[in-house]
Amino acid sequence: MASTSLSDSSTSLPLSSANPPLKEEISEKPALDSSERTDSSVPKEESRSDVEDQKRKGPPRGAVPMPLTNLEKGLIGWDGPDDPENPMNWSLRHKWRNMSFVAFSTFMLPLASTLFAPGVGYVAAEFHETNTTILSFMVSIFVLGFGWGPMLLHAPLSELYGRKYVIACSNLVFAIFNIGCAWANSVDTFLACRFLGGLLGCASLVVGGGVISDMFRREEMGSASSAFALGPLMGPVVGPILGGFMAERIGWRWTFRFLLILGVFMSAIFFFIVDETNAPAILRRKTQRKRKELGRPELISALDEFNRRSSRQIFWHGISRPMVLLSTSPAVLFLGLYMAIAFAYLYIFLTTITGVFRNIYHFSAGITGLCYLGLGTGLMSALFSVGATNDKLVRYLTKKNNGVRMPEFRLRPLFLSCILLPVAMIWYGWAVQREAHWFAVIASMFPLGFGMVSSMLPIQTYLIEVYGPYGLAASATAAGNCLRMTAGAFFPLVAPTVFQHLDYGWGCTLLGLLALVMCASMAFTFIFFGHNLRERFPPRV
Repeated sequence: MASTSLSDSSTSLPLSSANPPLKEEISEKPALDSSERTDSSVPKEESRSDVEDQKRKGPPRGAVPMPLTNLEKGLIGWDGPDDPENPMNWSLRHKWRNMSFVAFSTFMLPLASTLFAPGVGYVAAEFHETNTTILSFMVSIFVLGFGWGPMLLHAPLSELYGRKYVIACSNLVFAIFNIGCAWANSVDTFLACRFLGGLLGCASLVVGGGVISDMFRREEMGSASSAFALGPLMGPVVGPILGGFMAERIGWRWTFRFLLILGVFMSAIFFFIVDETNAPAILRRKTQRKRKELGRPELISALDEFNRRSSRQIFWHGISRPMVLLSTSPAVLFLGLYMAIAFAYLYIFLTTITGVFRNIYHFSAGITGLCYLGLGTGLMSALFSVGATNDKLVRYLTKKNNGVRMPEFRLRPLFLSCILLPVAMIWYGWAVQREAHWFAVIASMFPLGFGMVSSMLPIQTYLIEVYGPYGLAASATAAGNCLRMTAGAFFPLVAPTVFQHLDYGWGCTLLGLLALVMCASMAFTFIFFGHNLRERFPPRV
């Protein structure tokens, strides 16, 4: 059993993104952060001068050495760098089993946001509701909930109790509030249950980012992030396809009974099958086990020794970190705004498609749901192209850059995204206004779907890679998630007013040009100057 003390492992520290870029490979084992194990962002090989420079500069602010067991000091950590209990050392099969369940949980929540969208008309008729803003809010209020819930609750709770049980309990709460939606007898009750279900039942949307940083090394992150991004992107598309036929055949209330069953099932999966990946939680359980085995009640976790904070301090610190990142880290703020623009336009599509195809093209609720396949085709095409080639693109650009790897290489697909999003908006607006053939409207959704993946996947992987060494992967993801979900909730409420005054053609043209200017400027800035911004504004939390 290793007895190296914490102070002896400084050379195993993760390297700060503010330090000079490193060679692609490194032979040393990376370190473990106190809250979000993210040594996956450390490259595997660096030159001797780089190593000496790193030792001279010391660890990045907020980094914690790899916690190794030292029985003489009463500390329980990893039993060496190859400890099989360390999620970084799990087999790929073990990692991907966990990741697949996390990905499905992240699929379930966005699915719930739009599953009953084609059935809004049935809800309006039953509750005698004619206010179009309220009807749109029935869809988007759930998105507002899962924009703020992870930042205020789930990210800090995952530090205290680990990823597994936070996601499991969150899925169970999600199921409970779907009972309220399924048996609601008024608009007020329905809206309250929708919001609370989103607020309290959405842990996996952000905690999943921490799971990736817990298990996967830097060179594996692209594939893992693709799986993680699949749910938030495909869920809102699959939802209306299923929900349209469900509302038409068995009633809109059964869409929520279906979600109730799904939530209970996923909660059971996380309670009984999924393994914990959070290092502090694993080491706390290991410490409890060693106390009994060795008869030494004084033993403590090495991470608890390093971070002597009460549960209350950890919780409030966890709540504050996403907000601090938004106010002090330009990458989190502006790349979060980029994703917010993309999600706002996605939910404008999602909340207007039903009305367009039912009122203009006179489609039934079930057939209207199938119209979302245009969006789904674009999403899947991008996942199989952008997602599959993201790691290869980084390796190619690293080789071209004399072996020096930069996290900003992940962001190159943003150039494609900032073109496709405006094209999709303008195409959709004029096709609807001119009442073109229905296929032209469906086809306009393809570039939107492709542009969504081309923005969300690179940004999400970039944030995990850059803020991982500081233990801030989940917090950075939570901050970005809050921005994009808030935009997704409120933009659909503004869009009807814009379309009422400018009609679909000029309204979508205005939105498209705004996206072009804002997204192109942010993409250019972070692709070419992102490394300078990282050096100037390191995380301070």
